[in-house]
Amino acid sequence: MSKGLYDMGTNLSPAGGGEFTYVVRGAQTACDKGSKPSNLNIPFSHGVFLKNQPQLNTMDYVPNVNIMPYGTCSVLDGPCQPATSPWAGGKTDVLIETQPALLNRCTTACAVGGKIRITNDGQGG
Repeated sequence: MSKGLYDMGTNLSPAGGGEFTYVVRGAQTACDKGSKPSNLNIPFSHGVFLKNQPQLNTMDYVPNVNIMPYGTCSVLDGPCQPATSPWAGGKTDVLIETQPALLNRCTTACAVGGKIRITNDGQGG
């Protein structure tokens, strides 16, 4: 199967119950210190697609490239200026260009003081 047509499946069922999903371009995120949500972006594909959207990995955390501002920051009392680190909680046994696949359970911290979480995986429907 060609790299661009690799089908990851959409849902994972962890041993403790519940369900995690893979994250694709357009996923919605929120910062607990920001005034509005934002969408994840990936300017290029890693070669793995899900529902015709490129899948993200834990290294897709770059401010103003992957993670866009969240409106007004309550810590800075002004415009959000994301200062993020790699996503935590990725699927380590599924690699997207050598990095763990990004899951909807993943979080990242902002050096300014916020915690960013994924609120919608971007898969639609």
